[in-house]
Amino acid sequence: MITRHTVGNALVLHASERISTEARTVALSVDRDPDNDIVILDLQHELPFDIWDTVATELRRQRLRRGIRLVVCGARPETGALAGQWLSDRLGRPVIAPFGRMIPGAAGLLFVHATDLGGWVCYRRGHTPVWQSKRYPVPAWDGAAVDHLTISSTCAAEPLPGGVWLRESRDEAAVAVHGSHLTSTMPCLPDAMPVLVGCPGTAPLRLDDIARFWRGLAPEGREHARFVQYGPVALPDGEQFGQALADLLRSPVRVFTGVPSGRPDGPAMFTVDADGRPGWQVFAEELAYRPRETLGAKAVTPRILRHRAPPELGEPVGPRVYQYAHDAVVEVIPSGLWLRAPEPPRHADRIRAVPMDPNRVRLVVDDPAPAAADRHRELAGDLAARLDPATRRRAAVQPSSLVAPGRPGLSARGIEAGTYRYTTGHAAGLLPAPSVPAPVPEPVPVAVAGPPAPSTGEVAATVPAVAGPAALPETTLPDGSGLPGPGAEATGPHGAGPDVAGLPGAELSVVGSEAAGLHVAGPDVSGLHGIGPDANGPEAAARDVAGPVPGGGAGWATSPTMTLPVHRPAPAPVRFQRTPGDDARGVRPGPDLDEERTWFRRAFRREIAAVSADVADVLAAHPALAGGADAVEYATAVRLYLSAAGDGLDQALRSAEPGGHVPFARCVSAGVRRLPVHRGVAYAGAGLTTADLRRIAQRRVLTDWGFTNALAEPPADLPGTVEVLIWSATARRTAAFETGDGVPARVLFLPGTAFTVLQVQEPEAGAPARLLLRELAVEEPPVDGRVRFDALALAALRQHLVRRTGPGTPVPAAAASRFTGVPGLR
Repeated sequence: MITRHTVGNALVLHASERISTEARTVALSVDRDPDNDIVILDLQHELPFDIWDTVATELRRQRLRRGIRLVVCGARPETGALAGQWLSDRLGRPVIAPFGRMIPGAAGLLFVHATDLGGWVCYRRGHTPVWQSKRYPVPAWDGAAVDHLTISSTCAAEPLPGGVWLRESRDEAAVAVHGSHLTSTMPCLPDAMPVLVGCPGTAPLRLDDIARFWRGLAPEGREHARFVQYGPVALPDGEQFGQALADLLRSPVRVFTGVPSGRPDGPAMFTVDADGRPGWQVFAEELAYRPRETLGAKAVTPRILRHRAPPELGEPVGPRVYQYAHDAVVEVIPSGLWLRAPEPPRHADRIRAVPMDPNRVRLVVDDPAPAAADRHRELAGDLAARLDPATRRRAAVQPSSLVAPGRPGLSARGIEAGTYRYTTGHAAGLLPAPSVPAPVPEPVPVAVAGPPAPSTGEVAATVPAVAGPAALPETTLPDGSGLPGPGAEATGPHGAGPDVAGLPGAELSVVGSEAAGLHVAGPDVSGLHGIGPDANGPEAAARDVAGPVPGGGAGWATSPTMTLPVHRPAPAPVRFQRTPGDDARGVRPGPDLDEERTWFRRAFRREIAAVSADVADVLAAHPALAGGADAVEYATAVRLYLSAAGDGLDQALRSAEPGGHVPFARCVSAGVRRLPVHRGVAYAGAGLTTADLRRIAQRRVLTDWGFTNALAEPPADLPGTVEVLIWSATARRTAAFETGDGVPARVLFLPGTAFTVLQVQEPEAGAPARLLLRELAVEEPPVDGRVRFDALALAALRQHLVRRTGPGTPVPAAAASRFTGVPGLR
């Protein structure tokens, strides 16, 4: 017996006593169909053989004259198609039924998916079935997001109820978790197709994959596409997601700054944390980016197409501008809100171009004068306190003088130093105190093996060695940990606790030009591995020592020389690296490397000529590495770093001092980014005592400001007392550029990579000491407690140790020092 009930916008036919939860949920949420009657067949239990005759009789009794949209609950996917054709033939009415598995989406959406073009199909008596749509209600862009597509060996385009998802295709576990969340929470917008890019917890998606998807997208899909950065994406240094897409596609693009949720007629947009959870509800919801007119040209400030303005902002007085007080207005900007005077300042475009931080909403306050700054800060504190709790917890009040200094192109990381809590205190008391310069220890003169005799007109120049900063006075606590002395930074990277000023590290190995296989002569690369014999002479102090110069420039920009620091070896407890300034980092925060490339061409012109043929062969054999006019220079930089020429580069970067090593490292970083990704276990070694291990165990995060060298295979004879295992997500394989005496199993982590300490195993009888680390994603926020990624990585590392067999991979003695050390230590 069939029982009928009208529930919401649907007629429900059910054979059991009660309507199932699935059928009730669909009936209450589905939108009314203007052309068809919605009929839900609730088939949850074993049914009598004449059930379909009973259904047909019941539908005739209803005297319905329109078509039927049929939804079948509690049956196999093919039941809908069979029932649709049978009822159409019996009733003489068109029946629209699902072909494939029907998936209820957010806000009443009914999404049908199958391996072979699943969707809603219209059945008519005497006619061939006709495919109608993938979704109901049908959005304007429905036909552009229908099929599951393989974009590349690592990327797939998956249709979702509310859009399409470009994601990593190798990590099915992570994809399944996030796919289920997106299916149930993201609504289907009638006139906008969200294109989600990336998946949290997986490898960064390549821009090439996005370009392939775009080329195959139908015109209606391009018109309605709204890109959303949902997971990690491999972007150029300092580049915003939307601008990188516009430049790549050579077309204007629109970007949602968050993932939509809620009702399709008024969705809320939330940013995405590193693990895929909602962040803060954005104010500027949709941005338009235009491609640069020429390569290297300044990017146009993105235009806000849609925004939200809560009542707390006040009455509107202009486009995206609201009157908050009689002497102050609030403007909606991509990164948050801007409290300023009624008339915008001259640097307004730089404020509006500040990139959004998914973990923090910026409340920018104008500070043209102390009195105005105090007034604006007071109003900003009041505004922050009135926002909703979720936004208030993530609010960071920042002065405009630090958010937009005299030069454009500041990255999101460079702004953090000017963040303060919303308060009425004077700016002078809130900004970080200037650091006290550390004394410089006496440099150790090192003789470099003589290069070939210079030709006429060439003069062999020497430059002084730049030693790293000496250790500052420290206070030893009862537990053995130390506090930094005066002038040391208060907090380390990622909130990891106090950083200790570095001690002298191991002495650099000095290799002549013959050993490196390169011609090092003349002023171009003097001091590449050490310093000249008269570097401590009376004229040394007058030479450029690669420090900052007035106006924000760097000394290396005008002097094509590089001096790597040489330190005296001294047995001491482990010391953690200091956080360098922007001018001393191996990855440039800005959008381009024009100055660095110019310096590299001058400083290494002979080395570039010497290895150009080999580099050309590598690029020819690996087309994926050869994109762009700068590919040869970056590839050459990687090749030189892997040779003896790069032996001292990492220690120089870890000294946190500017110099000629910085542009070299930035060119190497640009080349390393193009190499294949290694995901999984990486190995290194270290010589540490039990006390050192215990100090490391007290740290939450270790950040390495040099290149972290590791091995993708277990080593056979790596020196050290501690085995270091790292779970890698973005390390790059260098096999393409390794020479005959290189290390094909090498992987590199870029400068600035952070690692969380998973476990420290002290040595036991028959078992060596081990240090287990996990690479943190760039956008992964620092946390005080463990997160689920830690548990997964720790389990994978332990399982790998149990299953590991074989003698291991030998490491050449000349290269062993590169793989001996712990990330974040000096």
